[in-house]
Parts: sequence; C-alpha cells; structure tokens
Amino acid sequence: MLSLSENILRIISGFGILQGILLAAIIYFHKKSDRSVNTFLALYIIAASLILTIPFIIHIVGWQHSFFIQPAPFLTGPLVYLYLRSFKGRINLRKAIPHFIPFILFFFIAYYNINKFAKIYPDEKVVPPGLIQSPTTILILYLRPMHQLVYYFMARRVLLSYQRSIHHLFSETNRIELNWARLLINGYLVLACIFVLVFPFAVFFPEHVAKIMWFNFAFGAPYIYLVTFKGIMQPTIWQVQPESNKENVEVEINDVENMETELADEKTKPSRTGFNPEKIEALAAKVVALMEHEKIFQEPELTLQQLAQKLGTSAHLLSLAINDGLKKNFYDLVNGYRVEEAKRLLLDPKSNNYTVLSIGFEAGFNSKTTFNTVFKKFTGLTPTAYKELQGQPVL
Repeated sequence: MLSLSENILRIISGFGILQGILLAAIIYFHKKSDRSVNTFLALYIIAASLILTIPFIIHIVGWQHSFFIQPAPFLTGPLVYLYLRSFKGRINLRKAIPHFIPFILFFFIAYYNINKFAKIYPDEKVVPPGLIQSPTTILILYLRPMHQLVYYFMARRVLLSYQRSIHHLFSETNRIELNWARLLINGYLVLACIFVLVFPFAVFFPEHVAKIMWFNFAFGAPYIYLVTFKGIMQPTIWQVQPESNKENVEVEINDVENMETELADEKTKPSRTGFNPEKIEALAAKVVALMEHEKIFQEPELTLQQLAQKLGTSAHLLSLAINDGLKKNFYDLVNGYRVEEAKRLLLDPKSNNYTVLSIGFEAGFNSKTTFNTVFKKFTGLTPTAYKELQGQPVL
C-alpha cells in the first residue's frame, strides 16, 4: 500500500513529464525562437524533466525494466554545453554525436546492473535495498554527477569565451551577453550536487526513497520553469544585429579567438606572420582620431565590422590594433569614450535642462540600464550620483 506522500510524489512526477514536453514545445515553437539554438535547450528541458520523473516511470514499468531511463542524467551536460556552444556557431551531427557516447555506454551498463538484480529479486515490487546499497550501483550512479561536473566546466568555459568574444566585436552587448546563462549552468550544477548529497540517505534509508526525492522536485521544477522563461527571452546575435547571420558570426568569433591566440603568443613569437607593428600603431592612431574628432562612438549599435569598413581595413587587423595598440577590447574602447562624453555633458551648464537619461542617449548609450551599468563600471558611480557629487542639479 502506497503512502500519501508517495502517491502525491508520483502524481507530481507524472505531471513533470507533461510539463517537460509542454515547456520544450514552447521553447521550440515560439515565434521568436531560433531553432538551431533552442533545439538543444528544448531537449535539455525534456531531459531534466525525465530525471525528475524517474520514480514515476519506475512505478509504471517496474524497477526491473527501468534501465532505459537511468542514463537520462548523461544527456543534460552535453545539451547544456551544445546549447551555449550554438551561440558561437552551427552545431552539426558530427560535432554533437561524440558528446552522447557516455549516454549510450551507460544505457548498457544500467541494463546489465539492473538485470543482474532482477534475477535475484524477481518478485520485488519496489526497488530492493540490495540494489540501492550495492557497491556497483553506488559507483555507477556516482559516475553521473562526475560526468555532469565535467560538462559544467566545459559549458562555463564556452560561456566565458563567448562573452570575451562579443566584447571584441560589439559596443552594445546587453541583449546578447548571456548573463542569465550563469543561472542555467549554476542551477544545473546545484541539481547535480543535490543528488550527491541526497543519495547517501537513500543508501542508508532505502525505505524513505520517495520522501528523499522531494528534494529534487523542490529545486528542479522551479529551475526548469525559469530556464524556459529566460530561454524564450534570449535573442541571438544574428537576431539582434540586422546585418548579421549565423555564418558571419561564427567566422567573426573564430577570428577573434585566433586574434587572442596571436596576442598570447606574441612574447614567444614576436615576428608573427603578417604582424606589422608600424601598421598596427598607425591604425590605432586612426581609431583614436575617429573617436575623438568624429565621435563615432555616439552610434549606439556600433560594431567592429562597421568601424573596420569606415577605416577601409579588415576586422581582424583592426581588432589587433585596438587590443595590441590601445591595450583594450572594442567594447571598453567605445564605451570608455561614451562615458567620458557623458561626464562632460553631465557637467556642462548647457545640459542642465536635460535629463540624465537623455545625456546617456546623446553619449551613445541606447538604454538606461546599459548607461548606468557601464558608467558605474568605469567611474564607480551611477551617472546621477556622479552629477550630484559634482554639485550639479539633477533632473
């Protein structure tokens, strides 16, 4: 006879399956969705939901036949990684398939282990303590969080690399910076850690497995809903930049990463092929002149490619000039000039009748959030606080 808590748990688990399918469909079929990216997020939501519904599935098919659901945690890591990686370029089958080899291997391992205990406990209706407490089972199950931990660091590395790259290419990154992805991968790590912490209780108190599983639902369900909401709201670079497409973005990001490698190798390879210090210095001087005299930084959506076209040079060479010649990335260069312009306007008596926000727009910022964030990054103060500190009236 099932307890009330076990019945409730299994009902919630059943709804969890429907929840995962529904939320994944919302992500995939949303009118603003880029399916080449959100396919991986939709699959991740389904995989995460399947993990939460393992007790329900075991109840339906019997623990002796539950080997097919046991490898589900080996899907989440690769799907998170591929989702973040797809913001940098197209992911084809050749790139994706190797990441799912552990899932396939674990499928056969789970089949062998469960089948072995099914022969020992053929008539057991619930998962026998002997299976849960088996050293083999414990070792196998702890392979899952180890695998998830590896993909956490891989996903984190991709995210940081992506954020560095867009700061070399764009002066406005507020909508494409993927700051929310920290929530995605950190939440993914928390769920893996919860399993590591909770599973020993299941080993020592197998009769309370159903109650222990409540912890997974308490954290997992809200996380899945939040990831769905944020995923829908997240545009890609090529959706935000009208002149961009996925192929061009991939080329640009690869070019930036190669440039970073060149700069990192400069000390050991001072005579890089095609690297001309005089040419880089002259180009850097042109960039400074363009910023100071034409105030091109006032264009809110200014990109590296647009600046390169204006100077009649390649984006790669321009990026080298900015990073090696001016010791800044493109984002910091442009926004540094915007902040200086905003500071000048904030203290200009002629601007006393203008609001702080209108001054931000005049300096080249395209939103209040970006203006406040960037201004504080460079000065340590918000624009309003800066103006008040100088004794100027604030509108």
